[in-house]
Amino acid sequence: MHNRHVRSIASLPRSLKRFSFAILALGFLASAGVGVCAGAQGDAGTAPSGGCTLKNHVYHCDGAALQKALADATTVRIETHDVDGPAQGALKSLLAKKLGKKVVTEEGAPADLVFLLIPTEAEGVVNSPGNSDLGTLRIYTVAADGGWGHLLWAETYSGQQDMEWPAVVHGLIQQFQADFHIK
Repeated sequence: MHNRHVRSIASLPRSLKRFSFAILALGFLASAGVGVCAGAQGDAGTAPSGGCTLKNHVYHCDGAALQKALADATTVRIETHDVDGPAQGALKSLLAKKLGKKVVTEEGAPADLVFLLIPTEAEGVVNSPGNSDLGTLRIYTVAADGGWGHLLWAETYSGQQDMEWPAVVHGLIQQFQADFHIK
């Protein structure tokens, strides 16, 4: 089926990198027998119930596992920057109109999946002639505490660094739709 290979934590904004490292630390503590529960991905091995594994700083995701999770989900939550109207609107349209999911907006409302759409930080040289990673769409299960569970899908959109964010959002969602033949 579909498999996607995406760079890992290096493509996330600095604040999410810190959060991700905190989750990994909690996962380490949990594996060491300390009483903590965390929904983190390890750096190797198999993904729980499909999803993504991280190997050599690259996520390897199972499209069939995502398709099953999408089919089983009835409610979804969108996470973007608070003032990111283009990402919120585009994701809501995709999820509600094209996939028939109920998008929950109330804080703390239960959801089956979390869709995270954020810009990636520019790496290295600014105004380089090649393509750069500009945005990422991550899809997670929901943990018992309502936070992120297991990573099911990681999609990155690349292009020229001077692309406007609404164009990146549009390109990323179109790329995701093409991957899963969503009309």
